[in-house]
Amino acid sequence: MVEYLDVDREGLFQEIVETGRAEGVTNEEAYHELIDAVIEDHRRVGEIHDDSSYNAMAEALRGRWMEYREALGLDAAHPEI
Repeated sequence: MVEYLDVDREGLFQEIVETGRAEGVTNEEAYHELIDAVIEDHRRVGEIHDDSSYNAMAEALRGRWMEYREALGLDAAHPEI
């Protein structure tokens, strides 16, 4: 069973979008690294249990790459922030 304390996936995704915008994350590899960093920050402060399904949460967020690009307004005509 996956157990999260104060973090929901949608809230986490919104945090990733905000952080990615601030840091200029515009490629998929950097997006994946950002996901890992944000989840790890929440684990470090105890908002996500260490025994939670870290990989399942990360994979679900990685699958939202196109949604992330859309949230930042990125497309072929505007590949950068």
